[in-house]
Amino acid sequence: MNKYELSKHPDVLRLARMQEDLHLNDKDFCRRIGFALAASSWGKIKAGTWSGNCGRALQAVQQALASGPVRQDAPGVDGDTVLLPHVSLAVDAVSAASAARDEHRLVIIVGKTGAGKSKTASYLAGKFGGTLLNAAPAWEKSYLHALTSIGAGLGIGTSWRSAGAAERDILQSLQVAPRLIIIDEANHFNRATINFLKTVLNLTRCGLVLLTLPHHMARMSSDSREEFPQLLRRSIAIIHIPTITGEEVGAIQRGLYPQVELANAAPLCTLANQFHNLDTVRRVLDEIDAGQTPDAAVKAVRRQIQAISQAAN
Repeated sequence: MNKYELSKHPDVLRLARMQEDLHLNDKDFCRRIGFALAASSWGKIKAGTWSGNCGRALQAVQQALASGPVRQDAPGVDGDTVLLPHVSLAVDAVSAASAARDEHRLVIIVGKTGAGKSKTASYLAGKFGGTLLNAAPAWEKSYLHALTSIGAGLGIGTSWRSAGAAERDILQSLQVAPRLIIIDEANHFNRATINFLKTVLNLTRCGLVLLTLPHHMARMSSDSREEFPQLLRRSIAIIHIPTITGEEVGAIQRGLYPQVELANAAPLCTLANQFHNLDTVRRVLDEIDAGQTPDAAVKAVRRQIQAISQAAN
C-alpha cells in the first residue's frame, strides 16, 4: 500500500467523515479520539502526502475507529447561558475560590473581543450573588477615581476626599460583608489599583474575578512588573477562552436555537474565529432563525462586520 492508496482507504475515509460530522480541526479531533499519531500526521494521511509506514498509519486509523470519539456530555443551558467549557471552568474556579482559606481567591478569564467574557461575568454575578463592575480608562489616571467607582459599585460610598479614606472604608465594609467582586475590562488598572486588589485578597474573604483581553493582560504585566506578578500569585485559576469549534456551535444551536437546522458548522466557525467569536455565532444563528439559509447568514454577517470595520476606519 502506498500513500495515495492509504488516503483512499475506506477506513481513512470513514474516519475523515467522522471528523467532518464533529466539525473539529485536526488537532482537536485527534485529541478527542486519542489518535496514536500526531495531528499533522493525520492531515498528511488524508492528503495523500504521508511519508511514513503506511501499515502503521492504517493501524492507527483502525484503532481510532474501534474506540470511537471519547464521549463528551453536551453542555447544559441555564437561562440564556449555554454552559460551554470555559463557563463551567469559571463556575468551578469561583466555587473553589469561595472555599479557599488563604488569599488564593483570584480567577482571571482571558479572551478575545466577543469571546463571551462579559456574558460569563454576568452569569457568574447572578449565580454567586456577586457584584459586577466595569473598569474604565479613567481608572488608570486616577487611583481615587478607581476607588470611588469600586465603592459606588459595591454600594459603600462615593464622597471620599482621599485615597486613604476610600481604602479604609471599602476594606472595612468588605471585612464585615465579604462578597464576590467581578471586574470586566480589567485592563484599566494602574499600580496602586493592583496593589489595592492584592490587599482585598489579603485582608478580606472576598473572591475576585478579573476579565480582560490577552494583549491587555500582557501590557499590564509589562507596565507593572512587580505588582502584577504578585497579584497573579494569588490566582486559583487563569481561564483562556478557546477558539470556536463545531461542538460549541452545535451546543449553542441546540440550547438556544433548537428550531434552527445547521448541517455544516464549518463556515460559521471560520467566521467566528476571525471576528468576535461567540457574538458572531449568535448573530449568524439569529439570521438563520429569521429565515436565511446558513450560507446566506454567514455572508450577511460577514458583510455587516466588514461594513462596521470600514466605517470605523
